Amino acid sequence: MPRGSDGATVGFSDNPLPAPLPAPPSPAPHALTLRGRFRLIATALVLIVLVGVGQLVHVEWRRFERSEQARHAVRELRVALVAAEMVSRERGPSNGVLGDMTPGGDPVIADRLVRARARTDEAILAYQALLIDSDLSAWHQQAASDAGELMQALRQARSRIDELAKRPGGERSSAEIRDSIQAMIDLVPRLAPAIMAFADEAQYADPELAQPVWGARLAAELREYAGQLGSMFTPALSRGQPFTASEQASIHRIKGHIEQLRHLLDLRVGDGSAAVRAAEAAMARRYFGNAARLVDEVEQAGRTHGRYGMTPAEFAVRYVPEMDAIVELRNVLLSEAEQRSIEAQAQSRQSLAWMAVLTALLLVLVLFMLRVIGQRIVLPLTQAAQALHAMRRGDPGPSLPAPGTNDEIAEVIGGIEALREHNRVRADLERERDKLIQTLREQSCTDFLTRLPNRRAFFEAAEAEMARARRHGFGVLLLLMDVDHFKRVNDTHGHTAGDMALVAVATVLQRVMRQGDLVGRLGGEEFVALLSHCSDDAGTAFAERLREAIQAEAIDVGGDQPALHLTVSIGLAGSMENGHELEVMMAQADKAMYRAKHGGRNRTEWAREAA
Repeated sequence: MPRGSDGATVGFSDNPLPAPLPAPPSPAPHALTLRGRFRLIATALVLIVLVGVGQLVHVEWRRFERSEQARHAVRELRVALVAAEMVSRERGPSNGVLGDMTPGGDPVIADRLVRARARTDEAILAYQALLIDSDLSAWHQQAASDAGELMQALRQARSRIDELAKRPGGERSSAEIRDSIQAMIDLVPRLAPAIMAFADEAQYADPELAQPVWGARLAAELREYAGQLGSMFTPALSRGQPFTASEQASIHRIKGHIEQLRHLLDLRVGDGSAAVRAAEAAMARRYFGNAARLVDEVEQAGRTHGRYGMTPAEFAVRYVPEMDAIVELRNVLLSEAEQRSIEAQAQSRQSLAWMAVLTALLLVLVLFMLRVIGQRIVLPLTQAAQALHAMRRGDPGPSLPAPGTNDEIAEVIGGIEALREHNRVRADLERERDKLIQTLREQSCTDFLTRLPNRRAFFEAAEAEMARARRHGFGVLLLLMDVDHFKRVNDTHGHTAGDMALVAVATVLQRVMRQGDLVGRLGGEEFVALLSHCSDDAGTAFAERLREAIQAEAIDVGGDQPALHLTVSIGLAGSMENGHELEVMMAQADKAMYRAKHGGRNRTEWAREAA
């Protein structure tokens, strides 16, 4: 029979039900009657309903205001990103003018620059107007001041480009061209604080906008670095010579930023809407496909002979349109964020309307419920109490109305008390049962010696992880480990020392395991681990760390015996070569482990190294 926490046997008592409750005492003089208490409770209940509904209305109204704030912040972010984009776009025609070696200048290239500058001025003026129309917060004032400084720096950079363009092509040095380009590149970061503030404001107002808002910001930053990469080619294309060492380093650094931003974008928008995925696919096809091949072509020439076969303007004509795919992704993300904020606002408006209707219905229901309770419960109880008090005084008491149901108040109270006692006993039994089930479950899943998951528990968890790896397409590694010469340990030092050695190995294994990985004892001196999201190199490094940690562990086996040092043989199998089938990976890792045994022990072998 189950036992309680104090060791006593838990069972059903043979005692009869609790004795009937004693008669209620006489109310004290001037005590609040049941009817008076009901009136107070009814009034309090109505007030609580009104306060609760008022609080809900306040919360929903704040949500409505935040959705409006989020939509406004997204629109501000769009204007700021467009301003940064136009400043970045102006570099393309500027590069074309700086690289134009035509005497007197090519009028087509010059016209492109004029139109690009007009678009930039229009975007910055729209950005300044936005800041002026916004609230007078400190950061809006600072952003407006920064915008003024941006215009002044833009004029200086343009003047520098115009002065350099007036010279004949042969008199423009690479350093002067690079400095002019860098002056234009340095303009965009001036808008970064405002862009960051707009994005933070939108996310704070509506946390669900975090993914599209920050995705749009990353796309804008990707477009800027893509433009910088194109600008890095201008000096070399202008002089028709290979890249310098500093130019190659700058190009490599910018390409690294681009790859990093692409990875972050994939994380942000990988599970986005169909429109977002389509825009991302277009970006991958156009910029990371067409434009990337053009960049590789120019880089190959820049690293070798320096004969590019194109001018900076011709390069820009082929390169810049492919970057528009990045801008399209940014616009899709911003539109999605704006649409979400509009839908949230509409939903809040609808919720407010429904809340008003439901509030009226709730008040009607509460008032009706209070009336029913008063007539069906409070009034009969009051009359029953008057009759009981009258009977205690020896009076026959007033006659009671015929009850609406067959139950009596005293029987209800006695039944409730009996039921409560039985429920208490049953709850105690259920707690004891759950505790016993939990203990049995733990014992069935845990190796009694090492406290690691046993073979069955490991395989259940590993199968679930393998299914997740198959579904999401990430790699896993299986590590199978066997203690070398373990029989010699038992024969030489005894089985107790052998048990201590296994516990020490398990301790080291738990200590070096990564969070989220699975480990277990298969039986005897064999251990297994499943490393999730793990590359081959990382798996090899982990196995070597584990092997060295076990070899370095000094195991105290007690008595006067010296500390024991063990070695292990490890077999590795990866899903990249063996697929996401646990049974196949176990078989391959087992073969690799036995190759490690036969190859001298105290080593790691990979399953792919089999002949």
